[in-house]
Amino acid sequence: MSEEHKSEKAYQDWKMQMWLGQQAYEKGLYLVAQQKFQKALTDVEKFMDTDERQTMTLNNLALSFCAQGKHEEAEPLYQKALAIDQTSGAAGNLNLADDLSNIATHYAKQGLNAQAEPLYHRALKLLEQGLGENSAEVAGCLNNLGVLYCEERRCPEAINLYKRALKIEGSIYGSKSRQYAGTLVNLATAYCLSDRCEEADPLFEEGIRNLEYTMDPIHPELLDAMESYVVHLKKVGKTEQAIEINADIQRFKERGALKIF
Repeated sequence: MSEEHKSEKAYQDWKMQMWLGQQAYEKGLYLVAQQKFQKALTDVEKFMDTDERQTMTLNNLALSFCAQGKHEEAEPLYQKALAIDQTSGAAGNLNLADDLSNIATHYAKQGLNAQAEPLYHRALKLLEQGLGENSAEVAGCLNNLGVLYCEERRCPEAINLYKRALKIEGSIYGSKSRQYAGTLVNLATAYCLSDRCEEADPLFEEGIRNLEYTMDPIHPELLDAMESYVVHLKKVGKTEQAIEINADIQRFKERGALKIF
């Protein structure tokens, strides 16, 4: 087989593994995603002109590690992708924004909010400059920054970010979409933390209902949303409903532990 054919085969193998990894990640099957992205990284190293493909693969693999709480394994992957994209100049600013946002989330999940916040702001600025203020990527970054603010009990700031993200997501994806529903749950959580429980309740119900339409009940994002709703229900004294939903959560988690991709 010629070098050209070997390179083409490696490229096709890489595309397949990336697709499989992304499908697994979307379903919340993070270990499977990790395995596919690891294979993709091996493939991408077999052919030339690899910078953009390599950073994409490094980021996806790191995300799959982060989703499993394997932050020490994710860190060097994020840093390698960042080092590559920082040398790409203005043309690579959107890739750099993705790197910064991913690393920020990586830090936030470890409680390192002081390190995460400036990275989110840098990423948001690059995205707004490169894509405009109403892009899906900007909405995603606003959401991530809102989550960080909520954890720091800076709820008024978070609420403003979530409302802005909802406006963008509604215009791009529609009000029944997974993206919009996830932000509704985030906004409801912020209202709950702000003791604005009456405003939170319908948002939780609508957000979780639409998430249930768009993903498997065992998906971690839906389970996290349901757990936030349980906290809200207990806060407003709806104990029986909270117990029922918590039982569903435990059942779904047990089912998820048995699922094979």
